[in-house]
Amino acid sequence: MSLVVPNNREAEILGVMLNTALTLRLYSNNRTPAGTDATVDYTEVAGGGYVAKALVFANWDITEGGPSIALYDTMQEWTFTGVTTAPSTIYGYYITRDSDSKLMWAERFPSGSVPFNPVNGSIIRVIPRITADS
Repeated sequence: MSLVVPNNREAEILGVMLNTALTLRLYSNNRTPAGTDATVDYTEVAGGGYVAKALVFANWDITEGGPSIALYDTMQEWTFTGVTTAPSTIYGYYITRDSDSKLMWAERFPSGSVPFNPVNGSIIRVIPRITADS
């Protein structure tokens, strides 16, 4: 028998998970996220004006349903002031929990967008989201 979580509990679980200090980061290594990943599997972008972004719990919109969805209500944007340090590429984003730096989730950008090689004036926009469905 499969485990089933009612939709309203999915939304509640998302709320509990997101009600902690989280940081949105871009990664530069050629990685496809996997269920066995940890923070050490991702190389954070460096240089070129890049700075990781704090995510605030109040900015998550959680919608109960089949599936339940948590969507960050503001687009996160990076405008690069030049190239990043080696490997000078961007493949996706990952989110870590501030209290212990644990990986919460990661997403690789679509195949037609990677690797992305930023130059002065390049912009990356991300709307963090996570879906819960049982």
